[in-house]
Parts: sequence; C-alpha cells; structure tokens
Amino acid sequence: MLLHCHGTSHPVRVLLDTGCSISLINQQTVERLRMAKRPHKNPRTIENFTGETVKNTGQHQTEPLRL
Repeated sequence: MLLHCHGTSHPVRVLLDTGCSISLINQQTVERLRMAKRPHKNPRTIENFTGETVKNTGQHQTEPLRL
C-alpha cells in the first residue's frame, strides 16, 4: 500500500486484520519517514500472540495516517 506522509506517497507493507482493535506502525518506518510522534497520555500494553507484553511499544502515537 501507499502511506501518505509529508505530501508524498511511500510504499509500505501492511497486514490487514479485521479483528484488530488498534493500528500499529513499526519504529523503523516512523524514523525512515521522519514522522512526528508524541507520547500517549495513557500508554497501551501491546501483547504478542502468546500473550506476552512486547517491550518498548505502546508509548507513542503519530498523527492520523492515510493509506
């Protein structure tokens, strides 16, 4: 898909999951595209498929994104 950021379209890989309750983007993409991020007022706990908490996630959010 194409992620629209800073007035430019960037090709990105996505996993569409209709059962997902939040959208996630990896830190490497945020850094590569120099996307602004800010701390969450209420950080979220992100768990993997085995129920273990994924470290260093859920602490920040980006501006709304358009794919």
